[in-house]
Amino acid sequence: MDYIIGIDGGGTTTRAILVDSNGLLYADVVVGPSNLNAVSESMVQQELRQLFSDLEKQAPQLFSKVTIVFCGIAGSSMEYNSRKLQERLVEIIPPFASVSLNIDALNALYSGTLGKPGIVQIAGTGTITYGVTKETNQARLGGWGHLLGDEGSGYSIGQQAIISALKVYDGRENPNILSENIFDFFHVKTGEELINNIYTAQSPRELIASASKCVFFAYHRKDANAKTIIKQACQEISNNIIALYRKLYKEESEMKVVLCGGVFNDSSVMPPLIQGNLKQQTDSLNIVLPKLPPVGGSAIGGILTKEKQVNKRTIFNLTNNLRKGRYDTK
Repeated sequence: MDYIIGIDGGGTTTRAILVDSNGLLYADVVVGPSNLNAVSESMVQQELRQLFSDLEKQAPQLFSKVTIVFCGIAGSSMEYNSRKLQERLVEIIPPFASVSLNIDALNALYSGTLGKPGIVQIAGTGTITYGVTKETNQARLGGWGHLLGDEGSGYSIGQQAIISALKVYDGRENPNILSENIFDFFHVKTGEELINNIYTAQSPRELIASASKCVFFAYHRKDANAKTIIKQACQEISNNIIALYRKLYKEESEMKVVLCGGVFNDSSVMPPLIQGNLKQQTDSLNIVLPKLPPVGGSAIGGILTKEKQVNKRTIFNLTNNLRKGRYDTK
């Protein structure tokens, strides 16, 4: 029996689970950020130490038996970050374990494909498109941040909504549901107040991204501006998926496209629109929504370092245990 720690790390939180190769769950821990692009190295080191300490407390007998620590951590694609994370991890992992460090997008991919090749489109506050072939060739597209990219992201959707609301305030567009909802969302009555709220916020990027909720609200009420913003976001995302597919997969083949991130929480809006866009280009790409949280994808990645594939029973156990928060004890 192999014991695995799977880690999904980001700029806000880091989650880790300790499982066995049958998908049984023994520990589940959440700490702070581990993305070196977002916080200092000392803070990441502190959070990782806390993470492994908490895992050991939850499963003291099994912690020392862990043989693989599979990490998908945001920002680790950069060489400097990868080296620093490796240095920190080898200091604190269980004594007989090895580390597999990857970008967090791989976790998200495996959460939907369950360890098989495919493409993942992440669209939360930001966006990135990432794919892996059956020969384990990898490629990414986008993910350049809100200043130079992140098309189709929560930030982009929220930004377009705020711009539209300011045009209404200026009299350049007619009043609509979306603009009313934006002003209500920020609890303001004037454009000046709206701008002040955003520019003085501790994290304007996150605040603007949160305004994307207004677009989905207005979309369901058939607001024309909201429909335009959503359709544009879906087209940008579809273009990225098609571009990566053509870049990475030389031959036409059936491929799953996992949609992961906050803009897909309402599965009735963007997923079917994106699927329709893809069908106009190829019949080979099929949208799927994740069956597991990203940390479950990291556990699958860890199992795959020991086995050629993940069996159905393991997937069943892992899915049920993570959904119900059910632990096994030893």
